[in-house]
Amino acid sequence: MHNQIFQMTAHKVGFEFSNGLRLFSSLSFTVGSGRYGLLGPNGIGKSTLAKILSGEIPATEGEIHASHPVTYLRQIEERPVQTVGEFLVDIWESSQLDAVTQESLLGDIPFDRTLQQLSGGEWTRVRIAKALAINSGLLILDEPTNNLDREAKRRITEFVQGFDGNILVISHDREILESMDSILEMSNQGMRAYGGGYSFYHEQRTQEIELEQSTLDQLRREKKKTERELHSKVQSQEKRMRRGQIQGEKGGMPKILLGARKRAAQVTLGTINTNESQRAENASADFQSHFAGMRSQTILRLKELDSAVPADKLIFTLADFNFRFAGSDSWLWPENLTLHMKGPERWALTGKNGAGKTTLLQLLLSNGQKPLGEIRGELKVGTLHTSLIDQEYSILNSGQTVLESIMDVSSKGSEWIRNELAAFQFFADRVHQKVESLSGGEKLKLCLAKVFLADAVPELLVLDEPTNNLDLQSLEVLEDVFIGYQGALLVVSHDPVFLENIQTREVCLLQS
Repeated sequence: MHNQIFQMTAHKVGFEFSNGLRLFSSLSFTVGSGRYGLLGPNGIGKSTLAKILSGEIPATEGEIHASHPVTYLRQIEERPVQTVGEFLVDIWESSQLDAVTQESLLGDIPFDRTLQQLSGGEWTRVRIAKALAINSGLLILDEPTNNLDREAKRRITEFVQGFDGNILVISHDREILESMDSILEMSNQGMRAYGGGYSFYHEQRTQEIELEQSTLDQLRREKKKTERELHSKVQSQEKRMRRGQIQGEKGGMPKILLGARKRAAQVTLGTINTNESQRAENASADFQSHFAGMRSQTILRLKELDSAVPADKLIFTLADFNFRFAGSDSWLWPENLTLHMKGPERWALTGKNGAGKTTLLQLLLSNGQKPLGEIRGELKVGTLHTSLIDQEYSILNSGQTVLESIMDVSSKGSEWIRNELAAFQFFADRVHQKVESLSGGEKLKLCLAKVFLADAVPELLVLDEPTNNLDLQSLEVLEDVFIGYQGALLVVSHDPVFLENIQTREVCLLQS
């Protein structure tokens, strides 16, 4: 796989489920040697496409031609009951995995450990090493950094950056996408290719969307203009006809001449109707055609939020604080925590998985009452309205509808709520959709609606891994919303780009 010339061409590839539901169609693109990133909205079919490219499942339409076999590494794979050495036994007989790559992936992982004992990042690296030992021309990694802590993400990202073989990474991780040679964007309009990493892609895509929107606005203006002109010309001709009829009758014009004039005027009116109606129809068709050809966008139109917190208001204080779970002999943190948060500050809690970030949030949210265990030192939480958005979207009730979710927290009428929900992309009858049927991105938007349409907007918003499993559009929406939030933010995230974009001011690194 290293330094191997690779070429793959996909021509009008599509996939349809057995029940007739079409996932995607007419995808045409090429993948050559180097590093490629594949991104797109959740549910668009990226993983299904990867299975097709690797030959795991067949496409239902189109053709794929590849110079070498393709290996696909799934996002999630069950761990066999084996040691690392037993799992990797076949790689020693392969010439595909060079010593440098082997060291970068496996150098710190003991071969006598069981696979069940590995962290998520270690398990991913072991699986990559095994996949690289296969003699194929392209390796596809499906969300390799998802749900990993910062250190594990760093190691996977460094491997991808230094790998001299051919690789296609399905990801919404902007750090790993930055190191790609090319980006493939999969959307409702097909596949588009961009030369360069994420920053170049984002700049180009932003310009394209602005141009698309500008053209749409121009076509909308032209459509309205032709409709006004049609209405105006028809009205003017009808007025002339009525005026001519009245003048002819007053002047004693013979009926035969009046009839001829009326018929001529009607012919003129008919010509105006035909010509101007055609212009209006053409303008409307141009508008509709351009709109249909635009990539779908997730946009939230939120009003200014009344969420300001006084600069000196206490959020929480920890003084020589530590915690020990019931039945445990050891304290959670090797050193006691002393932290003081006040006013509209934005803090990010980062650290390895298992470092106690979520536990600390639970203690703060419950004022030390949950989880069960022993507290050392002082924990004090200010008197303030708080909301939590976590990766399970636990503030939502799966049995409720979208509308019912908001009615639970708002005393406003259903008409007002429905109007406001439109800003969160829940239009018309979609407000009656059950929560359990929503996608991850839609649940996120409903969580935001439930927080910001409540009678009391929270003074403290706690976010526990809010970016997991979100596509890039939903990530950008999340960032835009929190930029406008004037309360205090406490965030647990392993995504440094997200933390930078929402302007977190202080990072507390918790080491277990």
